[in-house]
Amino acid sequence: MTHKNIPRNSSIDRRTVLGLLSGSLAALAGCSGGLSDSGDGGDGSAGPPEEQSDYIEETSIEIVKNGRQLALEVAVTDEIEPSSVSIITESGREFVSDYFSPGETRTSLLLTAGDDNYKPLPRGQHTLYLRGDDVETEIPLELGTTFELEKVVPATEHPDVREGLGHLVVVVRNVGERTGAATRALMNGKEKEDVFVPVEPGETNVVRYFSLIEDTVSSCPRVDESAKRDEQLTVEFLWSDPVTFTQTISYENSSGCERTLIGTPEEVTASSTETET
Repeated sequence: MTHKNIPRNSSIDRRTVLGLLSGSLAALAGCSGGLSDSGDGGDGSAGPPEEQSDYIEETSIEIVKNGRQLALEVAVTDEIEPSSVSIITESGREFVSDYFSPGETRTSLLLTAGDDNYKPLPRGQHTLYLRGDDVETEIPLELGTTFELEKVVPATEHPDVREGLGHLVVVVRNVGERTGAATRALMNGKEKEDVFVPVEPGETNVVRYFSLIEDTVSSCPRVDESAKRDEQLTVEFLWSDPVTFTQTISYENSSGCERTLIGTPEEVTASSTETET
């Protein structure tokens, strides 16, 4: 394969980049372009980019902008002079790109507000596209991690929350190798809370369901005295399978309205979210 030498010009505009990408990606099909033969990402099991290419020193997902955004940190080896790096989505569109200044070997790509619509990178098997002097290569990129349900407690019983009478706290653990984030909390299939809760590998964080166990008559089920309901709660994440479970809640109406958690939550097998088409 013949590599294209793309000028290292930080003022190159977006239209030029897209033109270069359309031709370059077609030429790259079927070529390794400096990739190792350890995997091509086609079976959904691609390792991190640093295991796929000799040009990548390290990648990591970092929490940025006051904890409300995630970014992919990319470090390349000092054996090349990189000019730019982009994320190309599974559907073939450029999501985000950045340029290296002379001498730089590290940059950051925002994952949660790229493209023209300021939406997060969709789930899928994407491509990290690296360009530089005598270098033009694509590297499989998957960002998913794995989350597990840790516990479900009233907010007043969680040591890191305490305040929030009537709120329910769902504690999730990231058992994967990359940082991820919870983005939605649903109850019985309907959105209950719109959240952004980042969780680093090996760590836990809390997703709150506000006023779910609040003792108010207006929010009690319409029964004469008491009732028990198995409520299905789902926490959705960026690039990862959701965590879904059922929690029994007792509603006691004999004197006002009292809500009590009954037993332990029962986790439901998570179904894969749809990938971008």
